[in-house]
Amino acid sequence: MSKRWNNSKWSIQTRILVLTLVICIFVLAVTEWLVTLSSIRALERARGERIETVARYLTDEAERFPAAGFPPDFQTHVREFIEMGFNISRVDIYADFDGELKLVQSSSVSGDRALEGQELAALQSGTAETFITKEGSGRLLFSVHPLEFSDGRRGFLTVVKPLQVVDEILAIHVRMGLYSVIVASLLLVLAITWLFRTTVYRSVRHLVAVMQRFQTGEVSARADEDLVGEFGQLACHFNRMLEEIQRLQENLQQGIEEATAELAKRNRELRELNLQLYEAQKRLTQAERLALAGQLTATFAHEVGSPLSAVSTHLQMLMEECRSDSLVYARLRLVSEQIDRVCAIVENLLATTRQPRRRVPVDLEEIILKVAHLLSPTMESRQIRFEFKGSGGPFLTEGDPDQLQQLFLNLFNNSLDAIPGAGTLSVEIRREPPAEKGALSDFRIDVRDSGIGISADRLQHIFDPLFTTKEFGKGSGLGLAVSKKIVRQHGGQISVSSTPGQGSCFTILLPEVRQLEQDWQEPQAVREVEV
Repeated sequence: MSKRWNNSKWSIQTRILVLTLVICIFVLAVTEWLVTLSSIRALERARGERIETVARYLTDEAERFPAAGFPPDFQTHVREFIEMGFNISRVDIYADFDGELKLVQSSSVSGDRALEGQELAALQSGTAETFITKEGSGRLLFSVHPLEFSDGRRGFLTVVKPLQVVDEILAIHVRMGLYSVIVASLLLVLAITWLFRTTVYRSVRHLVAVMQRFQTGEVSARADEDLVGEFGQLACHFNRMLEEIQRLQENLQQGIEEATAELAKRNRELRELNLQLYEAQKRLTQAERLALAGQLTATFAHEVGSPLSAVSTHLQMLMEECRSDSLVYARLRLVSEQIDRVCAIVENLLATTRQPRRRVPVDLEEIILKVAHLLSPTMESRQIRFEFKGSGGPFLTEGDPDQLQQLFLNLFNNSLDAIPGAGTLSVEIRREPPAEKGALSDFRIDVRDSGIGISADRLQHIFDPLFTTKEFGKGSGLGLAVSKKIVRQHGGQISVSSTPGQGSCFTILLPEVRQLEQDWQEPQAVREVEV
């Protein structure tokens, strides 16, 4: 019921009117009923006392006569009481003749009537009783008094009085109560309506208007705090709420501007990192091509140089044997000159592939994190999480920073290509205990990925030049071959373990840096080593 009342579409004024009218009508009706009932009960008691007095007097008079013979003056005496204004309708006297009640005297010309149960009870108990009964549309007041006639017979005298006047007074009270309820309800409706029109509606409309102005962008709109009664306090708190909303809106706008500026900054950094990655990949591609060209050139020079040396030796022997024949000797000398020319070309090729390499103390953790930062845009776009684990640093080795960076860039790119979707790329570096006492430790670097893995038949060829597990056109087959060459140039080892469907792990062993004090005292010195 309460929930239905709260969810109804009635206005506050209507609800207050209904509730007030219900309470008012209930209070007035109950009050009128109690007042009317008290008044009627008082009238009934007063009339009952008067009729009891008359009945007592007549009973005393009737006991002086025998049951079978009442003198005419008794009837006259009864009529006198009726005419005196007691409003008595009839007086009946009944006598018991051997168990049969008979009407021996009555002021009514209508004769005998039906006896009430209370009359018989009063006769049997010998106690007077006054009661009210309903007859037709009216009520009758009975006063019954038992008596004993002079001849010894028992009986009773009943005085009957109508309560028409009392009923009329009751009807008048009911009509007056109804009129008072109607008038009070109308006055309440008018008073509450006037109160709402002059106070509540005006204040509410003012607050709603201020709220609408604030919603349309007029942030300086405030309510009048001089409103009637509690609406003034409501307007005060309403203004504080608007000020707090304005403050929050300004803070939110400032936060949005700061977030937008930060996002623009992050976008610029991302573009710069992508540009750096593009340049690094471009340099890596060039380095791979140069490495392949150098390896092919060195292989060609070595393979061609050996037989040329043998041919030159045999040619020298033939020239010694054929000195006598000038024509043959001249031809052999021409051939020898051309072979010397070819050898010179091979030596030039070998000299070109022998490039000096710098060696400085390098922090492996710094190199790894630098490469990871370089590839972070790619990993973020593909939802690949990078993890690094290392304790007991610094992890210093002696080598070429550019080549070591190229090494880890090759391995990371290879792992990223092996992860089809979201996944994990982790690097763990730790110090391996030395095999001999007093020797320096080796650093073990494990590069793990959650990629598709490598089958066993391809795993043994993974470091061969021009061998690739990628699709056609997506790999040159030089990255891991170059990586293996870089590791060997730094005095280390590289291996791989993999399970199809569970990823791969590349393990690198690099020696700890030697001559640490000298290298770190002179960090600018670069030592060239011919490879």
